[in-house]
Amino acid sequence: MDWEEIGQKISDFGKEVGGKVKDTAEILRLKQKLASEESKLKAAYRAIGELYYQEHEGEIEDAYIVHFEHVGEAKAAIEDYQAQINNLKGVQVCPSCGASVEAGAAYCGKCGHRMN
Repeated sequence: MDWEEIGQKISDFGKEVGGKVKDTAEILRLKQKLASEESKLKAAYRAIGELYYQEHEGEIEDAYIVHFEHVGEAKAAIEDYQAQINNLKGVQVCPSCGASVEAGAAYCGKCGHRMN
């Protein structure tokens, strides 16, 4: 094997590796775009579900009863956990703006609402 053949093989190998690197970069780019679109789709589904829930909370169709119950249970649990966290932190939530206010404060520092 002469030097010209070795040089050609190295050149061919370099082109092959370069092509694979380019393909891998393109695959990663497409996967990022795919993940972004999937995220947008999930957000849209969630928004649709939240809107439907808000509009039909009092008039539940049979197919949705279990799901509405799960939403209600989850909301109650979230509220309970948040209250426990706020209690441990020594804060209360302003009913007007939702800001954390030190327990015992007379007014909300963010919006000025009178606290109980």
